[in-house]
Amino acid sequence: MLRQDEFTTLSKMSFDVSEEQAIVLGQVDEICKEIRPIEDRCYLERRINDKVKPMFAKAHLLGLPVSRKYGDGQGADMVTYSLAIERIGREGTGMRTFFSVHMALGEMTIQHWGTEEQKGRFLTPATKGESIFAFGLTEPSAGSDPASLRTTFEEKGGRFVLTGQKMWISLGSTAKHVLIFAYPKGRREGMCAFVVDSSSPGFRAEMIKHKLGLPTSDTSTIYLDGVEASKEDMLGPPGKGMSVALSGLMNGRLSVAAGCVGVIQDCLDESVKYARVRVQHGKPIAGHQLVQRHVGLMSMNLEAAKLLLLKAAFTKQKYEEDPTNRALLEETDAAVTKAKYFAANASFDAANRAVQVFGANGYTFESRPARHLADTRVTMIYEGANEILEQKMALGSLGKEFAAYS
Repeated sequence: MLRQDEFTTLSKMSFDVSEEQAIVLGQVDEICKEIRPIEDRCYLERRINDKVKPMFAKAHLLGLPVSRKYGDGQGADMVTYSLAIERIGREGTGMRTFFSVHMALGEMTIQHWGTEEQKGRFLTPATKGESIFAFGLTEPSAGSDPASLRTTFEEKGGRFVLTGQKMWISLGSTAKHVLIFAYPKGRREGMCAFVVDSSSPGFRAEMIKHKLGLPTSDTSTIYLDGVEASKEDMLGPPGKGMSVALSGLMNGRLSVAAGCVGVIQDCLDESVKYARVRVQHGKPIAGHQLVQRHVGLMSMNLEAAKLLLLKAAFTKQKYEEDPTNRALLEETDAAVTKAKYFAANASFDAANRAVQVFGANGYTFESRPARHLADTRVTMIYEGANEILEQKMALGSLGKEFAAYS
């Protein structure tokens, strides 16, 4: 039987930031403060923020989750990575999307599936900002159902020739390398993944305009007209493209969840600051109960989202250390799914509440809450739409035999 004083040693849970983590997060915070006025200006001018890559590359932060063996890789664990993305998320979902795509969907996927030769060839320049990644999965007819994609490849003369179209591809017009997913021509099975050079003949990207949000982030349509890739450019074993895609999406969902936690924090900070100085009915609106309700709910959702994020990141790190553990993979997928779903919805709710606190002054993109409101709407769509994630969460309790679709 345990003595009473032994109970103090049972728990290993800690929310403290280590000295090493504090150094990294301090660097991220410093750059975020420096880049905020630039991001603000780019947002209002509806143009891509081209300072993100060079500023973070100079600080050696573009390879945060990559092993130190490759270029400027920092070898950060998943909790440290998530906390860094959370801080970046405060600056806006458009800016955070750059990191989610380049690092989570690109670098982390190649680090998991690539050969040593591919890791050296692709990750080394990517960590230095010499090459940026994009993730080419979604198509006009294949969104939540990636198995229905129509892009194909065929082998000719020892090389693979890819033909098709990808849509809603973040960084599609600015990336040097794009992960492209395709089926063998004439077949609906055996999907493969390729790392394609955007300078290849037949590759064309066209930026999508008039988006609801994310004006500082590149979103593009990619056209593949006989684009060639070598056998050394295939990522993962032949026929395992769907597994590569799903692992990439899991990385992306963790990153989206982290960024959305940052959005909630910024909406709360902006609301508190504004409510303390905005006077109506003879006193600051911070003294009005209905305004306090908005602030209180934002505060609660921030804590809940962060706890889900930390659990997901911690579980993901355990899986990274034991990647053949199938049970751990499923546990990680479930934790990441819940974190992404809750944080995405809570961030949109926080932005909506923050706009309400600001009143008419929140109904302009010159206010941060308005930008968050426009930008976070997409987080409930990309990297797993709400409806898909709700089904995934339900099947975790009901069992996969009750899947609504195969």
